[in-house]
Amino acid sequence: MLMLFLLAGCASSLTEEVELPKEKPVLKIYLFAPSSPIITRGNEGDVRASEEEKRISTLDVWVFEHNDAHTPVGYIHLTNQTFEGQKEITMEISDAFAGKDPRPYVDIYVAANVTSSNCGVTLTRDMTPAQLEDVGIGEGYFGVISKVSSVPIDGLPMSGISDKDKGMQVTGVAPVLSAKADNIILVRAVSKIRFILSKSTSNPPEITDLSISLDQGVIPTKEYIFLKGPYPGANCYVSTGSYKEEATLVTGINDSDIASCASPAKYLFGEETGQAYESRIDAGLTEQTVEGVTKPAELSEVGRFYLRESDQKLTGKISYRLGGVLKQPKFEMSSVGDFTRNHTWIVYGYFLGNGNLVLNAVDVKDWDDDEDIGETYNW
Repeated sequence: MLMLFLLAGCASSLTEEVELPKEKPVLKIYLFAPSSPIITRGNEGDVRASEEEKRISTLDVWVFEHNDAHTPVGYIHLTNQTFEGQKEITMEISDAFAGKDPRPYVDIYVAANVTSSNCGVTLTRDMTPAQLEDVGIGEGYFGVISKVSSVPIDGLPMSGISDKDKGMQVTGVAPVLSAKADNIILVRAVSKIRFILSKSTSNPPEITDLSISLDQGVIPTKEYIFLKGPYPGANCYVSTGSYKEEATLVTGINDSDIASCASPAKYLFGEETGQAYESRIDAGLTEQTVEGVTKPAELSEVGRFYLRESDQKLTGKISYRLGGVLKQPKFEMSSVGDFTRNHTWIVYGYFLGNGNLVLNAVDVKDWDDDEDIGETYNW
């Protein structure tokens, strides 16, 4: 009797169905990281970013329901996310959210390379949209207090945001849902300015104590990581405060630090694309060997800086001494707001043999004649 009871128990257990682990629901999000910064003038086309400038070391993504409560849907933190173009990321979501019918709308915030070491801020998973929109690059980062002349280890800060007015509808069938966000474009939150110099080989003047500075009030004290809306179409987003002092970017440049060129005017901007011009500048900065003959560089890059965006017109001056006499020609961008995030600006200046200086398209024929300053080209 005992044996029959045991056999009956075994037979009963064999007929029961084994419940398999339930697949966790996920939400697929699509990001786009452009390889090129935006051009600031005309239709000259993009200027390519370097591999370092494109690098994404950390990626933080927050998703909220598009409702008055901004109900959190999910958060994900990723590292070593090197990509260019479209990228699909997968975020785990709750069963309750996955089962909603009709499918809800969501708001998505994306930050890349925004860390305490390169922006002075700490991001957390439980941040609200209001808290995210108040996150700004610290005063001592990508500004005039602590100048950034090369890409930091953590990379350049970038951000992207979905259209908060409309929201983005979730689609798909559980457990795999999707929020295909073609308009979530990761945009570098900082811009780049390059100062390029050359001098004529024809009786060049002796140049000493050269420095480059930005005028007071042109760089803000706080730039927000996230724009007010998706990019493009959103203006720069900075606080109203700005640095009240003049910002010296370059000091201690002397004649021996400036490369010579027989025809330095050939490096002025011509009828070409922005990338073609930057490539021509880069070629002039490089020593080249042709048919066994080494040709020295004809240009010198005396300053490269990554700065926060500005809602002001960037202006500044190049100060130096020529024969003991102080000279201070000015340079400026064309318009207010040309130095918004993800832009590149090249300021090229060359010294003529007779002591005159030409600053890109700013031609100062007489150091004492401020009325002879023309328009500059911006990248």
